[in-house]
Amino acid sequence: MHETISYRNIWRISYPLILGFVAVTVINVTDTAFLGRVSDVAIGASGLGGIYVLIMLMAAFGLGIGAQIIMARYHGEDKPQKIGPVFDHMIYLLLAMAVGLILFHFTVGRIILERLIDSEAVLYSALVYTDIRVVGLIPAAIMVAYRCFLTGISETRAISYAAGIMAAFNFLFNYLFVFGNLGFPRMEIAGAGYASVLSETLSLMYIIFWVRSNGLGRQFNCFQFPKPSFVQIRSIMRIATPVMIQHVVSLGSWMTFFLIIEGMGERELAISNVVRSGYSVLMIPLIGIGQGTQTLVSKLIGQGGTHLVWTLIRRLLTVSVLSSTVLMLLNLIDPKLLMSVFTNDLELISDCIPVVHVISISIILFAFAMILVSVVSGTGNTLVTMFIEISTLIIYLTFTYRMVHVHHASLQMVWTSEIVYFICMGGFSAIYLWSGKWKNTQVHE
Repeated sequence: MHETISYRNIWRISYPLILGFVAVTVINVTDTAFLGRVSDVAIGASGLGGIYVLIMLMAAFGLGIGAQIIMARYHGEDKPQKIGPVFDHMIYLLLAMAVGLILFHFTVGRIILERLIDSEAVLYSALVYTDIRVVGLIPAAIMVAYRCFLTGISETRAISYAAGIMAAFNFLFNYLFVFGNLGFPRMEIAGAGYASVLSETLSLMYIIFWVRSNGLGRQFNCFQFPKPSFVQIRSIMRIATPVMIQHVVSLGSWMTFFLIIEGMGERELAISNVVRSGYSVLMIPLIGIGQGTQTLVSKLIGQGGTHLVWTLIRRLLTVSVLSSTVLMLLNLIDPKLLMSVFTNDLELISDCIPVVHVISISIILFAFAMILVSVVSGTGNTLVTMFIEISTLIIYLTFTYRMVHVHHASLQMVWTSEIVYFICMGGFSAIYLWSGKWKNTQVHE
């Protein structure tokens, strides 16, 4: 039990997840880096299209997190034979969701994008990109299942290996397809879409091979694929549904943020998408620690260590804040360095600097907020996490809208909405944890 809350164990579980979240972020980051050398329209379209696809993926990820919390609780209770049925049913649910989301895109999603995006040029490019990317939801959903299984049983090494494979192939395919190198046709934004889907698929093939070759299926009673059990599905969905809603609403608000900025002009949208890509890189370590937090908290409670949760929180905050401080200082010392990864337009890089200063401050607040809200989720009371997220987002979007349409503020001031967001999220989470109402939460039947 005490090993669960040690700094060594926190890092052992978190660092592969940090590397693994490169896999989630690297696709949009790499696409932006290549398309930033094509045009402002391509940057804007890939940014909006990437968020649109990420909203769908986050719905699947939310479902996986719900199952992960249950698997971590069983792992803490030393009931490995109960983990496999949860994993198998997670596969059923995620595949059904992926197919449903693909059908949604081609019947409704395209119409929604047409009504949301004002610029004809950005709309056309965004549709080209998303039509390709959504097909990759099937391998991406299965990858979510494996990620959450491995995180739930505290065996996260393969996640970092798979991330490396995805990053390498995504870079290679972007190089070949976007600009038409080595005899391939020049496809620009369509090439970025194909690069993403192919790299996701190859990464999934690796992680399936790794799990089977290490005998984890036999150890945890996986891959039996029994007849679907309503009780098992209900147990997963009870925990997962609020997380799914939370993730979708959160990413939906992120897309709404960029749609508000699109109303300021194509240049402001291009600046924001370049900054967003840099911001995503800075957030990777903190998101990785956050996902590890959910497993650590659920496992600790399963071991009967509820009284040690606050000790774990203090140690997680120490790791998270120190990591974010290092990132902030590096970003402030040379803010142009990170931005130059995503575009070679010196004027665009210069225009990004004021916004970079804002996100350098907000990343510290993110360190606090991410840990606290992840602890709430890890206790199993995901309904409270959802309400915290929705309440925070109402304040966040109201602030953003007023800054743009009422006060006509500069782009730098509009981005201070990130500071407002993390203060509210961290504050609401801290109030709930301090109340102690989370201590008797049940996560399985």
